[in-house]
Amino acid sequence: MKYFVVQDGGRFPCALVRVDGDREQRLAGTGEWVASAVLAAPEPAWTVAEVGSHVFYDHVYEAMREARAGLPCVAVISTTFRVDEFVNVTAVMRRRDGVEEWLGHHLTPDNVWRAGKRAYRGSLWLPISEEELARHQWAAIRPSWFVVREESGRLHAVVRKIPSAEEAFTRDLRWVPSDLLGRDDLRVEELDRVDSGRALEEIELEVRRERLRGGPEYFTVEDRTFGSGGVLCVIRRTGSVEEVHTGASGWAPSELLAEVEQRKRHYRHRAVSAEEAEAVIAGRSGRRCFLLLDAPGELPLPLAVVRVDGNREEAFTRDLVWTPSDLMARVARRPGVRVEEVLPGFEVNHAFMMASRIRHERQRTAWPQDGHRYYAFFPDRAAALDLANLDHLHRTGRWGRAEYRGDGEWHSTHWALEDYDRGTRDGEYLPVSPDEARWLTGLLDDR
Repeated sequence: MKYFVVQDGGRFPCALVRVDGDREQRLAGTGEWVASAVLAAPEPAWTVAEVGSHVFYDHVYEAMREARAGLPCVAVISTTFRVDEFVNVTAVMRRRDGVEEWLGHHLTPDNVWRAGKRAYRGSLWLPISEEELARHQWAAIRPSWFVVREESGRLHAVVRKIPSAEEAFTRDLRWVPSDLLGRDDLRVEELDRVDSGRALEEIELEVRRERLRGGPEYFTVEDRTFGSGGVLCVIRRTGSVEEVHTGASGWAPSELLAEVEQRKRHYRHRAVSAEEAEAVIAGRSGRRCFLLLDAPGELPLPLAVVRVDGNREEAFTRDLVWTPSDLMARVARRPGVRVEEVLPGFEVNHAFMMASRIRHERQRTAWPQDGHRYYAFFPDRAAALDLANLDHLHRTGRWGRAEYRGDGEWHSTHWALEDYDRGTRDGEYLPVSPDEARWLTGLLDDR
């Protein structure tokens, strides 16, 4: 995702634009995103600047506060990041007969509305409507959770409750006002907060499977790390056969969903209909990245790391170079090979770790020895994927540690590889063979 601030000299930016692949959206209304073409034809007087995500969301926050002025309630938030999604609500305020009432885990740990003025003016806050208050209050508190089952044991609903409100997530797969906890014909069991997410997943899966009536099951897998919160991939399962959708290359073998269901991976999965799966697939754009795997385990060595951007496909294979590729079109015909999608940008980490593991193993078992071990150092992991990007060489061996920086001499150094591993010195390194080291010294000499 890329972020742009468009200025026209006014108090606020005239447009806040985010771009995901070839899809452009601008902020509109009180916090909605709509399709736009602002960047394609900017006005001559406009200034367009690409900014980081946190700077961008600072502007989104100010724009939303201005657009929402006059709404009757307030949501206090801990950070402006993803403020449009209200994911960081810490307290809410409503007015009843002219009196401010507050609800929040730290303000009212008993989950009871309390009257009184709070100094939220110095905090991050947004005006919200009464309808939004009913939704966002649940993010600001820690409600009690319950699972409700029918006498047969069938899961009926998941309920969350505070003294002033009770809501149920029903088999209609939506939250509705509830009185289920008072019914004698239902079995109620209180849950820990951690288990509530699993219960919600369980009811979704049950209902989706009932609706599918024996056909293929479809799932979205969401990555919850680093605050990404978006759909990582779409998976379909027919019987015991699992496949992931890879874009233009279609469906490819996968085992990710089984690992998520077994709690081996920290992803969230959600059952969806075929129509919902098709809509997600149709809406995907921009660069995508995949691992091709042929061995079990939590950290298998990939066959290749593949990145696809439109019609362009490149693979970082065990030859340890990026080359044009057609692996994604051929993977379904390779027995024993499975595909796993990773977040764009993270393919660099996977390729670097792959190169590091292979080079350490070759250094230990395959390369000829001349009494030294050689390492190439780079400013970052992306640079390390091409040896020609090295900053300097490092060697260890019978005459101690030394560095080569291109002046024709190896110079003794007190720095050890462990200094880089501990983070006390910047840079990344990879083992290189004696032959590669001789080539790289010549490369450094020629600079």
